[in-house]
Amino acid sequence: MTRRLAALAALTGLLAVGCGADQKVVKADLPRLVLQPRDLPTGFVQFDAGKQVQADATGRERADAQRFGRLGGWKTRYRRRGSERTPGPLIVESRADVFEGKGAERDLDAYRSDLQALAGPDGAQSVESPSLGDETFALTRAQGTGLLRIRLYTVVWRRANVSASLTATGFDRRFRFAQAVALARAQARRIDSALGG
Repeated sequence: MTRRLAALAALTGLLAVGCGADQKVVKADLPRLVLQPRDLPTGFVQFDAGKQVQADATGRERADAQRFGRLGGWKTRYRRRGSERTPGPLIVESRADVFEGKGAERDLDAYRSDLQALAGPDGAQSVESPSLGDETFALTRAQGTGLLRIRLYTVVWRRANVSASLTATGFDRRFRFAQAVALARAQARRIDSALGG
């Protein structure tokens, strides 16, 4: 009897793993794959949310709304008042795109290429990526000098058939990568939840 139970448990485990590999997010899930107001610290106000449109396109490789079997995309943007003495981010953008097949993998590569190109002559520096989803990369760049120097962090990841990004901006001396990662993790939890994880 014990051997039968062990064999049944093993089979159940294999089936669960097999089902998990086929998990997909559907287009209708898009609005809940991005940060929601309660995911951000007090003081943030949402100033843009909805379907990604052509005006939201950044970069050359990701400009095509039909790229790589893309089913749709969603974005939300937040801001709060602050000065060069305000700790943490002042502007936050959260995005998610859903794809058919392996499109999210190709989109991650396109993200990397486009972000490097957009960084311009000063370039963007890679930072140690947090563990989010199936693949992750993160970049940072700064603009300006002195007390008004601005720091921007972008974390991009793929989970199943979703590509997602979190971009946050704040004053360089008061904004740390860990603060951007905390927001990215909040968004990643939303994607995991949509996948039933």
